[in-house]
Amino acid sequence: MLAHHRRMLAFDHWATLVSLDAVEPVAERVPRSLAWLNHILGAKRVWLARVTGAEMPFGVNPAFSPAELRVELDLAHDGWTRCLANRSDADVARVIRYTNLKGDPFESVLGDILAHLPLHGQHHRGQVNADLRAAGIAPPAIDYIHAARTGRLP
Repeated sequence: MLAHHRRMLAFDHWATLVSLDAVEPVAERVPRSLAWLNHILGAKRVWLARVTGAEMPFGVNPAFSPAELRVELDLAHDGWTRCLANRSDADVARVIRYTNLKGDPFESVLGDILAHLPLHGQHHRGQVNADLRAAGIAPPAIDYIHAARTGRLP
């Protein structure tokens, strides 16, 4: 199960970078798209902090430039990779206790958090693609099956 989650996080990272590649040259025309990509990053970092017990470096809506965002996305991906490196399939069922951004306490199993991240990212990348289309820009192919067929995934 953990191998599946690692692959999905690799897909999520790849697809977000592909979306950023499409947005970066036209970021001034599609500011909402850049905001959604920043939100994807923010959520990844908030969840990583919850899982690892680290301090949150920023909230769920940072405002990085495209170049800064690319660096931060790589840092987030590296953080998740390190977080999962020494875990086992049994850890997928481990309960994570955390508070949401309003301070309310919650519990989620790690597997649900790992499933949430790529689904959350794909939702917002869909918004990015719709925003690009509305601006007259062809959106990139970011489907999982495309990534798998073209060898973009481990």
